[in-house]
Amino acid sequence: MAQLAGAATVDRLHDEIRGVRYREATSTFCRLVTEEKRSIRDTIKDAIAAAAPYVQVPSHMMRLPNGEMRGVNYDHTILGWRGAISLMRELEGTKAVLPSVQAMWYVPQGLNVWEQVVCEFPGHYARDAEQCNRKFPGPDDHHDRFDGPAWNPPRIYFEDHPPIEGGSVDDRLARMTWAIAEGDKAEAYGLFLGLAKDPEHRSRLKDSILFAGIIDLQDTIINRGGYQNIGHKALRARALVDIADYLGWDQSHELIYTVVPDLGCSPRLYGLWSEISNICRMEIPGNAAIPKRSDKPLTERELDDLTEALLWGGPFDVNAAVMALFKRGAGILDVGDAVMVCFQKYLIDVLENPHAFLHPTHALDYLNVVLAWVRDYDNPHQVKAVFMAARFMNDAIRSNAMFPRDPAYTLEPRKAYRAWADGIAVDRLLPVIEEQALAQDAPRACALVDSYLARTTERQALLETITYAACHWQNDPHVMRNCASSLEEYRHNRTSRRDDIIRGYVKHQSRYIKRALAHDCYGVYAEHFRPANA
Repeated sequence: MAQLAGAATVDRLHDEIRGVRYREATSTFCRLVTEEKRSIRDTIKDAIAAAAPYVQVPSHMMRLPNGEMRGVNYDHTILGWRGAISLMRELEGTKAVLPSVQAMWYVPQGLNVWEQVVCEFPGHYARDAEQCNRKFPGPDDHHDRFDGPAWNPPRIYFEDHPPIEGGSVDDRLARMTWAIAEGDKAEAYGLFLGLAKDPEHRSRLKDSILFAGIIDLQDTIINRGGYQNIGHKALRARALVDIADYLGWDQSHELIYTVVPDLGCSPRLYGLWSEISNICRMEIPGNAAIPKRSDKPLTERELDDLTEALLWGGPFDVNAAVMALFKRGAGILDVGDAVMVCFQKYLIDVLENPHAFLHPTHALDYLNVVLAWVRDYDNPHQVKAVFMAARFMNDAIRSNAMFPRDPAYTLEPRKAYRAWADGIAVDRLLPVIEEQALAQDAPRACALVDSYLARTTERQALLETITYAACHWQNDPHVMRNCASSLEEYRHNRTSRRDDIIRGYVKHQSRYIKRALAHDCYGVYAEHFRPANA
C-alpha cells in the first residue's frame, strides 16, 4: 500500500471514520501508533469517540415495508474493541496489535446501521447483508457505492445528556436499572454518568449494569424473527465494563455514550428471567446463599447427563438437569463450567453448516458474560443467570435442528485425518494448524488439534496459534469476541473436560462462515507492524 500523503492526526482519523473510508481510517490508526507514537489505548479511545454519536438505533427491531420484523444491532463496533482489548493479553509482540487493527477496520462500516438496513448509508450491513448495490446500483458498475465513502453525514439518534446526580447510591442504582427496563434511555444514561463519577461507586455500578444486561434475554429464538436480542444486551454491558477498566473510567465518557442508552432499546425481554426466578424461588429458596465453588466437583456421569439434556432435551429437561446439580450441592461456577464444556460437544460433533454457528456461539458468549460476572462480583441472582445461559444454549440448538440438514455442507469426520496428523512431528504441528485454520479446513484443523492435545501438555502456544489465525479474518467482530470468550473460559474451567473448549474453539474458527474471505486488513497491519520476512 502506498504511503498516504499528509500526517496522521486524530482529526484525520475522525473524518475518515465518519466518511466510511475504512481502509484509510485503518491506515491512519496504524500510523498514529507507529509514526506519531500515540499509544494503542489513546488511539482506541479516539476511534470510540469518533463513532459514539452515530451508533445508536431507535429500536433493535425495524418494521420492514412488507410488514416483517428485522432485528437491528449496532453494537458490533464496541464488541470488536472489547474482543481486541482482551486478545492483547493473549498474543505476543506485534501480533497483539492485529485484533485492534481488525476492530478499527470494522468501525466505519458499523455506523448508522438503521440507515444501512434501508440502503441510505454505506457500510457492512448495506453492502453485504442487504446487498444494497444490487437493489440500487450506482452509475459505476464496477464500484459498490455501499462500500463507502458516505455521501451524507451520519445521523445522530440520541443526543448526549448531562449526568443526573443527587439521592442515595441505592436509590440511583435502582432508578437506573428500572429506567433501562422501562426504556427511558435519557434517565438511565444520566444516572449512569452521575454514578460513574465517583470511584467508590463503580464496583456496584458495574455489577448493576451487568445484571441489567444479563436478565434481558429472550425465552426463545424459535420463530421469533426480530423479536430477540441473542444475548447482545449482556455482551454490550460486558464491553462497557471491560473497556472502561482498560481506558480508565475518567476517559470513558464516549464509551458510556455508546453503550448505556442502547441498553434500554426495545425489545426488552424479561419473560425467561421471570420464569427462572419463579422456579428458583419454589425449588431452591436459598439459592442466594449457594457458594460460587464447592468441594463436590461434577462426576463424569453428571457431565454426560447434562450434555444429554443440553443437546437433545427440551427446556424442562435443561431446567431439571441444572436444578439437580444445585440441589446436590454444586457451586455456581461448578455448574457454569459444566454447561460450558457440555456445550462444546455440539460444536465438536454436531455442527456442520458454517451458517449454523451464529446463534449457538452467541449463547457461548452470553455464558462467558455470566461466568465473568459470577467470578468478579457478588450478587444474589447469579444462580438464575446460569439457568438462563443453559436455556439459551439449548434453545439455539433446538432452533438449528428445525432446519433440514444440507448435504452440501457435510463435513468429513475429523478422525479421517487423525493418522495424517499423528504423522507430523509435534514441533511442526502448530504451523500446520495455522495453515489449515486459514484454509477453513475444519476436519484437518480439528484432527491436528486432537493430535496435539494427545501428544503434549503444552497449551499456550496452541491457543495463540488458533487465535492469531482467527484474527486474520476481517469485517466480523464475532470472531474476536468468540476468541476472547473461549480463551477466558478455558483458563478458568475446572472440569475434567476443559480441553474440549479448545476442540470447540478450533472447530468454530475453522468452520464458521466468515463475512469476508479477503485479508486486506491483515495486509494493512502487516505493512505497519510485521517485518517482511515474518
